[in-house]
Amino acid sequence: MSDRMKRVIIALLFLLLVAVIGFGVYYVFFRPSSSPATPTPSNPSSATGTLPQAGAGGQQTNTNGQTGETGLPTAETIPGSEATGTQQPTTVILKEGVVQQLSLSSDGKDARYYDPVEGKFYKITPDGLTKPLSDKTYPNVDAVTWGNTSDQAILTYPDGSKIHVNFQTNTQETLPKHWEDFSFSTNDAQVVAKTITTSPESRYLIIADPNGKNARAIEPLGNNADQTYDAWTSNDQIIAYATVGDALGLDRQQIILVGQNHENFKSLIVEGRGFEPLWSPTGQWIAYSVWTTAGGYKPELWVSGGAPGNLNDNRHDLNLQTWANKCAWHTDKLLYCGVPQTIDEGAGLQPDQYEYNGPDDIVKIDLEAGTVTDLGQPDGANSVKQPIVTADGQNFIFTDAATGYLYTYHLP
Repeated sequence: MSDRMKRVIIALLFLLLVAVIGFGVYYVFFRPSSSPATPTPSNPSSATGTLPQAGAGGQQTNTNGQTGETGLPTAETIPGSEATGTQQPTTVILKEGVVQQLSLSSDGKDARYYDPVEGKFYKITPDGLTKPLSDKTYPNVDAVTWGNTSDQAILTYPDGSKIHVNFQTNTQETLPKHWEDFSFSTNDAQVVAKTITTSPESRYLIIADPNGKNARAIEPLGNNADQTYDAWTSNDQIIAYATVGDALGLDRQQIILVGQNHENFKSLIVEGRGFEPLWSPTGQWIAYSVWTTAGGYKPELWVSGGAPGNLNDNRHDLNLQTWANKCAWHTDKLLYCGVPQTIDEGAGLQPDQYEYNGPDDIVKIDLEAGTVTDLGQPDGANSVKQPIVTADGQNFIFTDAATGYLYTYHLP
């Protein structure tokens, strides 16, 4: 083959190589898509879930027109998207170490807690600044009942001993060992308690001064002491409730409310068992959790009128599977809750075994607007325990059920 022919072949091969490379570049980078996909936003900013109203009782009708469980919308997930114009919530750890007996401070600005390692009580700001409530130590405290408007508390020890501590005056008093289940009045001037003696005939619901003085019997308890629970509501009308009412079917119950002066309050009717209440700041509303057989024995959250004058009014099944003790009121119409992302069947029957049930979402329930909004999961994938909301509505403070660490979730 001549040299000229070789040069022609080489030139042709070179042109072919250039063409192949050019087509490859075009195909990878410049070829138009034949079927462009429509992107789906991961955080929809459509309308939030609304609260349907439940009737006074009896059968309910779902959205498909069938009798049975109420047809309810699921809560929308709106973690501060650009469309809503809200700020993404942030999670901040306030204390690494076990925190117990968390409570909102008397001024509503900070949190109070017990450090079981140091045996001391502290106040902590949402910025993480701590201050001891007292220089004294109180080792091995088992339970704490906090005052509402003052820094005082009743401490219970594993052996059943109780003391009243006033951190403001730095004083303490020993209370009778057989007094149990305390709740402070609205102004902290009194407490309601149960006297649990050996003889059922001597068991009473009582009211007394926090230091144990001026005790007076309110109602005999007899054999129903373990079904009676102290809960002094802020309107000073209800001081306790009892789950001794008539059974109204397999998944329906009558809750008896107790006042200070033998009032004949009408009963609260709940659609389920395992009643656990949380009254609003004025006592006009009540959030409560119950379980039902139809719901797989999982906790279901409801709200209802909670004062004697509006009891059972505007009842709503919130379609949220969580316990009332994972919730905290901010105002009389605004409630924040930790809601487990997954929950096992039967969890409502044994709540203590499901204290940690995986990560929670923080959900905002606005009774005024009639909406339920999922604010998303805290950064630490936390399970909410002992939640409180500061008076300014900016911080949802809680302990993590898995670690006991103290967190604040800055609300949008």
